[in-house]
Order: sequence, then structure tokens, then C-alpha cells
Amino acid sequence: MAAGLVAVLGVFLLGDAAVRGSWDVVLRAVGPVAVLVWGLWVLTYRPCIRLDDHAVTVVNPLRRTVVPWHAVADVRLRWQIVVETVGGRTVQCWGGPSLPRPKPARRGERAVLRQPDEMVVLLDRWSERRDDATGGDVVRGWDRPAVLVGAGALALLAVSLLSLWLGA
Repeated sequence: MAAGLVAVLGVFLLGDAAVRGSWDVVLRAVGPVAVLVWGLWVLTYRPCIRLDDHAVTVVNPLRRTVVPWHAVADVRLRWQIVVETVGGRTVQCWGGPSLPRPKPARRGERAVLRQPDEMVVLLDRWSERRDDATGGDVVRGWDRPAVLVGAGALALLAVSLLSLWLGA
């Protein structure tokens, strides 16, 4: 929520400077605003977990990992969802639910920790599809959309710094 407000505020202020004809302000501020909005987008909005019939896809900041169902050895919930592969590697899922607070217990009873609904869906899909060997191998790589948008934001930052240096 706060990241969205920062993005809207940055775009609004840049638009206000453009409408007023302060192009020097727009040129100097567009780079830092773009890098800030990109960083917030990559860290707070972009991470996610996608499930399909053949694999679980984990999108973390700047990285993307596709784990076929047959290559999943274990799925557990720590501070976030952790997928362990048959090869022994672990994938931390930034975009999943976090560990919930335990449900208050009555005197003498143990506190009950409820599974998040997302975790239940992931475990159900894994139990249905773990014998399906059509997915291939675990694929790790860069998250291309995030990297390309980041390169664009860094290019705008370079333009802003250049205009600041030339204008001084």
C-alpha cells in the first residue's frame, strides 16, 4: 500500500512539474523517481508464486525459478514458503504468505498454528501432480521484465545525473 502511494505521489509531482513547464525539474527528478518506484515494485509487488499443471513458478526480486512438480521434495512454511527440490536446493518464496500468528489457546491448551489458504492450495496441487514427470528440470534465471524495467530506470537516472552535471 505504501509503495503504491509513493509511486502515485512521484508520478503526480512529475506531472505537476511538467504541466507548469518546469522541464529542468522533470529532467532532474525523473531518474531518481523511476529508480525508487522500480525498487518498490520489485521488492513489494512483483514477487509471487504461480501454480500450473506442470510446475510451480517462484518470482523473487530479479530472479525467477520454475520447479516442476516431480522435482519438488518438500514444501514448508517458515517465515515464508520454502520449496525444497529433489536436488537439495531450496527456493525461498518472497511472494507467498508469511507465518501467521498462533491462535490464542485456552488455559492448559497448546496454541494452534493455522495454515494459510495459499499454503493449503500449494500442498494440494503438489500432492495431485507430484507423479507427473512432464515438467523437465528446475530452471533458474533472471526475471527479465524486472531487469529490463530496472535498466530503463537506471538509464533515466543516468540522464538525470547528466543533466544535473551539465546544468551546474
